[in-house]
Amino acid sequence: MLFLRPLFLAINASYTHTSLSARYILAACATAGIHLELVEVNINERAEKIAHLVAEHEPSVLLCSVYIWNIRLMEDVCTRLKLMFPSLTIIWGGPEVAFNPEEVLVRHGYVDVLCVGEGEVVTPRVLTSLVDGGPLGATEGIACRGGDITARPKVGNLDYLPDPYGAGEEFVPHKLYYFETSRGCPYACAYCLSSAEAGVRFMSISEAERRLAFLSQQVPLVKFVDRTFNANPMRARVLWEYMLDLPGDSRFHFEICAHLLEEQDFRVLSRPEAIRFQFEVGLQSTYGPALSAINRAMDTTKLLANVERLLALGTVEVHVDLIAGLPGENLVHFHTTFNKAMSVLPHRLHMGFLKLLPGTALRRASDKHGYAFLPYAPYEVLRSHDLTPRDLLQLKGLEHNLNRYYNSNIATHSMRYALSVVQPSELFTLLSGEVPAQHIHEFLLQSIQGAVPDEKLLQELLRFDFCLMEPHRKIPEVLHYGPGDEDKVLRELLYGDERQIYSVLPHRQGEKPGTILRSLRLVYYRPATLRYLNLSEGDMCIFDYSCPLGRRAFVIPKGSGSQS
Repeated sequence: MLFLRPLFLAINASYTHTSLSARYILAACATAGIHLELVEVNINERAEKIAHLVAEHEPSVLLCSVYIWNIRLMEDVCTRLKLMFPSLTIIWGGPEVAFNPEEVLVRHGYVDVLCVGEGEVVTPRVLTSLVDGGPLGATEGIACRGGDITARPKVGNLDYLPDPYGAGEEFVPHKLYYFETSRGCPYACAYCLSSAEAGVRFMSISEAERRLAFLSQQVPLVKFVDRTFNANPMRARVLWEYMLDLPGDSRFHFEICAHLLEEQDFRVLSRPEAIRFQFEVGLQSTYGPALSAINRAMDTTKLLANVERLLALGTVEVHVDLIAGLPGENLVHFHTTFNKAMSVLPHRLHMGFLKLLPGTALRRASDKHGYAFLPYAPYEVLRSHDLTPRDLLQLKGLEHNLNRYYNSNIATHSMRYALSVVQPSELFTLLSGEVPAQHIHEFLLQSIQGAVPDEKLLQELLRFDFCLMEPHRKIPEVLHYGPGDEDKVLRELLYGDERQIYSVLPHRQGEKPGTILRSLRLVYYRPATLRYLNLSEGDMCIFDYSCPLGRRAFVIPKGSGSQS
């Protein structure tokens, strides 16, 4: 019998992320009586530093969870460690190795064993085999040189998954924590690894509720990794109602299929507490032939109509996802998809680019569609029968402008006005070119004003957006409006009739004028602009930067206030 010093290395995609798989496997090993140490880092750290962190623990076995975002760094780290410690047993698992184990073992000579089943089942068995000195080839769910893969074990009942957030977890407020209530997906999209597994396995509602009751009290955001949270609409609705009734203010992020939403869902999601929810909606495309080619049958008209209904509720934050590069979807077709998605004005629109992951049906059919793609992670498509390299570069520019001017919320009201009168794909093309962050609002005015029917309204909305975001900077000259006596008028309001200022800013009641003044800005607007923004009648607006972004604009009408 051998004495092992096993260590799990988790390399996350960001400093704020945490590894759910690492926590599951540590808990599974603890249940089996195996102590497994954890080193958790992120992809922004140097390979040399990570290798040294691991070396300090002097492990005899290193387990690594390998994903598309960390495989290249993991290769560097493990190469270093094997050269430093030739007797170190290196075990890889995760989606990057599960579907092409023979190729991985050939390409990575420093890797000794691959886990190709679910880690909570396989890892304790592998470590037990190593302790007992038995032949690894006889262990189900692993691949090693000279052996056959006998099975890919799975967790049969998700209620028996070890609790990843049991004793010993030290929760950090700014970190993201992940949670799951199901595995698998009801769809079989040709680009997705989930298509390799038929059907969906669900955790029982009672067990999911029990675990959520604890986790929601520890962290500000719970991010579900369920591939389609509302695959079973009734089950999803029960859990949503449960989460809305949980105490505290934790938020919850879900990936959903919006076309599966039912009438009862909208009633639940109209509750004021649903501001705690974020939905990520996978539209991907509205082009029928592309959806057929990837085996993703859905009613995109119904999906977008349901997204519009969700947004109209004013509660749930809604993100919509698109994929550029799908089979059959050329530049013109993608612009149509983009315009339809933007027409509902989601809170965020994510543009991704097709990646041909090992083990997926679309990768196996890459020649059929003329795909040229990176042979290493992230396997992104660079050319196809439908998109030239120039087309893809143009779409990269579209993505950049979308993120900078729309998803950033830096000019929300201005962009929404412009999008109501200009085709989205045309609008974001107008915004090409680099500009310093401090000049974005002037750049937007110069770029868009010739394309909108009301240039004055655009100018006013840009001034409004600028003032929402900028508590200290002077309003750019091209956006300025009014006699220039704003500071004088604001001081007269504060040090004059207290009743008037407190009627506009009732939440500042009782504070001294000097204290209030430090967080205020007064700006003139045309009454028509404030009406367009659904604010009170008036021609002056106070911005109170002590308030949240969405509630910091207060109009000064005749003795009464309103907020946006």
